[in-house]
Amino acid sequence: MKKWTHLVYIAATLTWTVSVPAFAADNQAVSYFQTQAAAQKLPEAFMAVQNKEYAKALEIYQRYADAGIPVAQYMLAYLYQNGFGVPKNNDLAAAWYSKASDKGLPAAQFASGMMHYDGMGVAKDLTGAVALFNQAAEKNNAQAQYMLGYLYAHGYGVTQDLTAAQNWYTKAATQGVAQAQYNLGLMYYAEAEKTKDYSKAFTWFNLASQRGSAKAKFMLGLMYSLGQGVGLDKAQALNWYKQAADQKLAVAQYNLGIAYYTGQGTTANLASAFLPLMEAAQQGLPRAQYFMGYLTSNGIGGAKNPQKGLEWYMKAAEQSFAEAQFAVGYIFQNGLGVPKDNRQAFTWYYAAAKEGLPNAQYMVGLFYQQGTGIPSNTQLAAYWYSKAAEQGMDNAQLLLGVMYTQGQGIPKDNKLAYTWLDLASTSSDNQVRDAALKMRDELAKAMSADDINAAKQQSQSYFNRYSH
Repeated sequence: MKKWTHLVYIAATLTWTVSVPAFAADNQAVSYFQTQAAAQKLPEAFMAVQNKEYAKALEIYQRYADAGIPVAQYMLAYLYQNGFGVPKNNDLAAAWYSKASDKGLPAAQFASGMMHYDGMGVAKDLTGAVALFNQAAEKNNAQAQYMLGYLYAHGYGVTQDLTAAQNWYTKAATQGVAQAQYNLGLMYYAEAEKTKDYSKAFTWFNLASQRGSAKAKFMLGLMYSLGQGVGLDKAQALNWYKQAADQKLAVAQYNLGIAYYTGQGTTANLASAFLPLMEAAQQGLPRAQYFMGYLTSNGIGGAKNPQKGLEWYMKAAEQSFAEAQFAVGYIFQNGLGVPKDNRQAFTWYYAAAKEGLPNAQYMVGLFYQQGTGIPSNTQLAAYWYSKAAEQGMDNAQLLLGVMYTQGQGIPKDNKLAYTWLDLASTSSDNQVRDAALKMRDELAKAMSADDINAAKQQSQSYFNRYSH
């Protein structure tokens, strides 16, 4: 939220006029002539700022700021905030913004609100920021309207209220604030079913894209790719991804690379895929780093290089990307380009398991059951098998069924054993399926028909849960 100063600067280009039809005292006369003089000199000062003649601009703004002219006070604050012609000084910037704000200048009210929001030159004060944003927003300041939308959306300084956020975003978006248009599109795209509207989301993303928003261009690509609010069109998706990627948006670079890699909207082309994937990875996108690890480790598009592949995997794994953590665990378990190290393998499998990856949860259970690299612990093995089994991991379902059959690490329970073996019997892996069927049918011989029916119902309930 520190990129608002440019917007403040733009706001200063708005014209201002002060009309004083009559005056009865000398101080009114002085004010009138000062205002008239300022009207002649301030455009000159503004041109000086544009030409980076800051000393000239500073002299004019200081003179009229001291005389109480709000636009001059505002622009003087801008110079101090950015260190243009003077040493950067947020305290003086906040003070001058406040003076102009007190005189009712909407741009200054917004700027002063941002100083309170960021704690620049004044103590951080979200309540004070909200009050200032409201003053500016009531005068139709688009940036203040956007900030109110942002604050209500996140519950910063106000009670979270998505309806209020949407209303303020709409006001700002209607005035052409690209970030408000994007955020509004995102609300229609991603909110609860009752407010989700892909058509409106597409409209707002399209408007934001016309104002250069890379994120909006990416979302247009995503919507074309999935046929959301618009006809499915992979070629159009590719076009939008490319536009956003050209603006260095990492997630767009990744999607563009994947589109080239898989031939979505274009002919598959590994050479074309490699560059945007590399750029996204170099920007720190963990999914791209993981994919670069996959390509490099397997020699796809170049020489096979397990060590370099591990480096890419590690970059993603250190950002808690579960698939990369699993890959690192697999590399250490099998000694692929590194010395075999089961303890290291367990550490990374465990990290991925905590992120909810079922394959990793199964491996953690297996390591605990077998005591691989760690002391054996059948209770923990059963716990992690259950986590993976509940997500549809067939190997975990099979072994969990076995543990319930034998009472290993958990109390013996034929109904639960039958439930998990029944689920494992639906596996596409012949070995898992055949083993599960054999054990399930053997177990059924010692069960009543009612217990078998109850277990089958529970099995179906689990299947319905993870199959969606």
